[in-house]
Amino acid sequence: MLNKNKILSVGELSRYIKSLLERDELSNLWVQGEISNFKLHSSGHIYFSMKDGDAILRCVMFKENARNLKFTPSDGMKVVVKGDIRVYEKKGYYQLYAYEMRAGGVGELYIAFLKLKEKLKKEGLFDEKYKKELPKIPEKIGLITSPTGAVIHDVIKVIKRRYPVKIILAPVHVQGLYAAEEIKNAIEVLNEQDVDLIILARGGGSLEDLWAFNEEKVARAIFSSNIPIISAIGHESDYTIADFVADKRAPTPSAAAEIAVPDRWELMERLEVIRRRMVTAMENKINFYRSIVSALEERRAMTLPLEMVERSYEKLNELEEKLRKGMDNYLKRKKEYMNSIFSILKTLSPASVLQRGYTICMKENDEVITSVDMVDVDETMKVIFKDGEAKADVKERRKNGRFDI
Repeated sequence: MLNKNKILSVGELSRYIKSLLERDELSNLWVQGEISNFKLHSSGHIYFSMKDGDAILRCVMFKENARNLKFTPSDGMKVVVKGDIRVYEKKGYYQLYAYEMRAGGVGELYIAFLKLKEKLKKEGLFDEKYKKELPKIPEKIGLITSPTGAVIHDVIKVIKRRYPVKIILAPVHVQGLYAAEEIKNAIEVLNEQDVDLIILARGGGSLEDLWAFNEEKVARAIFSSNIPIISAIGHESDYTIADFVADKRAPTPSAAAEIAVPDRWELMERLEVIRRRMVTAMENKINFYRSIVSALEERRAMTLPLEMVERSYEKLNELEEKLRKGMDNYLKRKKEYMNSIFSILKTLSPASVLQRGYTICMKENDEVITSVDMVDVDETMKVIFKDGEAKADVKERRKNGRFDI
């Protein structure tokens, strides 16, 4: 019992409160709430708070219990925690010392969401390199959504206002047991249609409401689509697996419609700007060539074309005269050279030698005798004169001053 007549120290009061709180009725409690301020300490201990609409409870889970968790807690998870209420004397507040934690309610869905997200991310389904480029001006758009919700009217209204195109509706349930299968089938059916773009949309809701768009079959259907897909699921703060796999994510269905088609008035303004640029470019080009033509018109060749022809004729005549003189000089030099060669050859010819009184001696077989050794005594040889020939018999021969008989 507390002695109210005694002045207590802070520590004494804190220990008394601790003894009151740590009775059996505050042990082995199951508490349900949403995790906030989650922190994993380097020591391995987990510090967090649990909250609901009425209160916040401090919690701690030491590493020997934390290592047994089957999932990774995070802010926003709804969990059920088992533990004891104790007082932390040093700081003077009570907290739940947790030794067991289970996912509860939305927490289980959130864990499934995180697991599938991590799985598909590792497989590369979120990679930018697989994102298909959206068409600039689609002619047909496939819309996958509920035929009764406000989304379909919002999307159609925005598209008609911005750039009216044909919309092919693929009606599906956007939540419920069969929603994921219907969405998957709608994507596959539209891939067999002549559409340029698909919008996958629904309004906001809780995680449970949006769960069809977190199904693996829907994610793989989006990834396998040959047609670009814009996802617009829930509100701006809502993210689903479909958003990560889609080629483009829009914060709302209306924003998806704005992304899907251009604004026709903006297009017309851009076309007008382009038209003006083209006209300016053509005028500049025309003026450029006009200045060139004007410059050419002022040249002498254009003002006095016959004068240029006459000058060309004069130059041609000059070249012709120069060529003729050159050829005459060339032939004259060649003729003189040939005459000099002819004179040399004439001087060296046998006929010239005979004209000077010399003779040529030949054997009977017309072999020219060039040495005394080529004839024998009593041999007959021919003697060639300038005006005839004669035969002569060798009576004797002399070589080196000695006669042979």
